[in-house]
Amino acid sequence: MRGFRLAAAVAMTLLATPVQAQTADVAFTKRLHRLAAQLDLPGFSVAVLRDGKIVYRHQEGVADRATGAPIRPDSLFGIASVTKSMTGIILAQLEAERKIRLDDPVLAYPLIPAWQPPEGMGDANISIGDVLSMSAGGRPGETFVYNGARFNRLAGLFDKVSGMPSPQSYVVQSRQRILQPLGMTDTMAGYQKDNPLAPRAVKRYEAQPSSSGWKYVERPYDWDAAYPASGLISTIDDLAKYAAALDHNVLINQDGYDRLTTPRNGHDYGYGWFTQASPAGRLHWVYGYGQAESAIFLRVPDRKLTFIFLSNADTPSALAHLDYADVLRQPFALAFLDAWVTGGKTVDFDRPVSAIERQIGSRPTPMIIEALLDEAMLQAFRARMTGASTARAVALTELLARVAPRRFDRADVYMLGLLSEVMSPRLEAPARRLLAAFDLDKDRRPVAAYWGGTLRERLGDMAGATASYALLCDRPGFDDEEMKARACERLANYERGDGRQDEARAHLWRSALLSRSAADGKEFDRKVALLATLQN
Repeated sequence: MRGFRLAAAVAMTLLATPVQAQTADVAFTKRLHRLAAQLDLPGFSVAVLRDGKIVYRHQEGVADRATGAPIRPDSLFGIASVTKSMTGIILAQLEAERKIRLDDPVLAYPLIPAWQPPEGMGDANISIGDVLSMSAGGRPGETFVYNGARFNRLAGLFDKVSGMPSPQSYVVQSRQRILQPLGMTDTMAGYQKDNPLAPRAVKRYEAQPSSSGWKYVERPYDWDAAYPASGLISTIDDLAKYAAALDHNVLINQDGYDRLTTPRNGHDYGYGWFTQASPAGRLHWVYGYGQAESAIFLRVPDRKLTFIFLSNADTPSALAHLDYADVLRQPFALAFLDAWVTGGKTVDFDRPVSAIERQIGSRPTPMIIEALLDEAMLQAFRARMTGASTARAVALTELLARVAPRRFDRADVYMLGLLSEVMSPRLEAPARRLLAAFDLDKDRRPVAAYWGGTLRERLGDMAGATASYALLCDRPGFDDEEMKARACERLANYERGDGRQDEARAHLWRSALLSRSAADGKEFDRKVALLATLQN
């Protein structure tokens, strides 16, 4: 599975540090290795920076599974939505130059329907700032819902400012304002076969559900430019230059950076950056989740620490649902925070659950609680993707309910999703408390309504489930959200079972139109075909 053994990888990792620091580095490396093995990752590369300088780096696995070529320090990876952080910086620069205003309506600039279907834009008053703050799905500025593709609504802005057509307009701006000033010479704006950097780009692998273990399928680079939402292909060292520039206010001044990383509208997202409080302190971060790549760019600004993680597989981001705004759910990021910030003890999650419980004790630290939740989510994800039993995920979630019962008393969408997968009789009471917390919190995000419905189904509350689906399906806005389309179809299935064919047909048609708004032609065609089977 691995391109090279852990012992050799550890030897490559250690820099010139004191013995105590090297011991900590070895423990951190082993934790990264264990997580990668759990996901059967083809490969990954990481670095830790302090005050803009690399103090730890490590790479492991293969760049090409067919040839066994290893990940190298200078390997290029797709960074997907990490590009968005640079888009935010470019727009801050443009505003400082009085070329745009963040409260300008998006419709003041050209629309490019090929990149972002206009049907998904439900309000003509959506502003640039609403798009940057991920609050452009419903009523402008009201509700945070991460939707990476919406950033491409800003493409026309770059066309107007630069006088060039898309995608050239964004590519040129990103080169002139970010890549060239920082000397990021190993970064490609999209994949071009004739680019001298192309041979160093890793192969890309997408995990697909299987009943017989991990199944990764190679995917080609199918984009040749960069866009406001994504598209850059880069290296650890080039991203380290970007991190150093942020540490030393090279691209924007401190006031500009603070504006980008200030939470907007009561949510943990600023302008192109997640920004959250945690047991490890303030965190500013972005992530990448492409079809076949993952990336994390995580800053601890009060300590001038940065963690960069790149992988040539989608699974590190797929398991973590980072669009719901908690970087602690990414176990590689949590391992970094444990090792480099909080310095807490590490739990051996390969032991039996009873032994884990003894190691944790009756009063676990906040970071151990988060690590336990991550491990339960990891095992649930493994079961879903490989056909393995969910028994260990269930046992770990039950352990979480025993040692940290209050963790189920707050409206946490991650917990909602986990319990939707691993329900057991011992988890019914915690699940009901969790749902009660959501009822009080009034979380308006589509994921809360959809997963709330699925959890109520698991608890046998069909009336509550249909009410949750109806709340999402029938509300205005969020028409380009996949979960809204799913909720409408689930609602139609219930209505069909009850013999309410007219209502079922209406909601299934609504689901089909929502799939079309999200540019999912296959789902639209499937649902239209299903409509033909609904007879009075």
